[in-house]
Amino acid sequence: MEQKTITQHTALEYKRRVCLAMNYISQNLDQELSLEEIAQQASFSMFHFHRIFKAVVGETIAEFTRRIRLEVAANHLLYKPNDSITTIALHYAFSSSQNFSKAFRQHFKMTPSAYRKQKRKFGNNPSNKENVLSLKATYAMTPSLSDLPKINRSIEVKAEIKTLPEYHVAYVRKIGPYGPDTCEKAFNELCQWAAPKGLLNTGIVLGVYWDNPEVTPPEKCRVDACITLPPGATLEDPIATQTLQGGPFAVCHFEVKPDQFQQAWDNAFTWLVDNGYECGEQPCYEIYYNNASDYPEGKWIFDICIPLLVKP
Repeated sequence: MEQKTITQHTALEYKRRVCLAMNYISQNLDQELSLEEIAQQASFSMFHFHRIFKAVVGETIAEFTRRIRLEVAANHLLYKPNDSITTIALHYAFSSSQNFSKAFRQHFKMTPSAYRKQKRKFGNNPSNKENVLSLKATYAMTPSLSDLPKINRSIEVKAEIKTLPEYHVAYVRKIGPYGPDTCEKAFNELCQWAAPKGLLNTGIVLGVYWDNPEVTPPEKCRVDACITLPPGATLEDPIATQTLQGGPFAVCHFEVKPDQFQQAWDNAFTWLVDNGYECGEQPCYEIYYNNASDYPEGKWIFDICIPLLVKP
């Protein structure tokens, strides 16, 4: 019971710190904030901060920032009718009134001028004290922990904390958007090299994903297709080797269809946050147990392994 209380407290602290990040964004909507700046405000390491934020809030940092900018701008349209659309657009760090109008139309399904006209038509009075207070509250944007969204948990997560060993691996690295043109090429190349050596029967196949495509430009994302090598193995072929660091990991087990990988990652980090664990600075990786093409339901069976912070 004591351990459960500690875990609940840690999870609450996690969410409190994400709320600090949300507040900082909301208080600086007129600026382009860096990921490092936002992470520092909440005392998070940058390495996995973006995924942690999404696990708690249900939106990426960019999605959250854009939505809050548009919602506050919508209030500005109503309660400061003498401010031009261009003035409002530039005030909330949109590069032009055209870009603002396009984003606004996508979000509210109408142009800023139409929104202003329609809402005022139905009785919004900018001199009304309640409306002014509402605008100030919107500017403050101080979220409550109980207001944070419920994350989609449609994929079952079977998770546990494990101490994983170091893995000495041969690997093929590809750079580009995660998907068939990058990941499959890397694994196909690795398998063609490993199969004649019998390594596919004895080794563990892993995928190391160094970057988060919601932060890193997709064309610059790195993936390593890896297979473990037996102790003392030496390689004469022109293929790279590396050692993946061991230690405590959150190991989240999934059986999913090919189009559910992103949801699996989202749910893994949601589990991590809910249970109060903090990420270490190493990259995450996947361990694969099958080839989906050989599985009756076409599902991948794999673990997402998230490194945990080792506290002194």
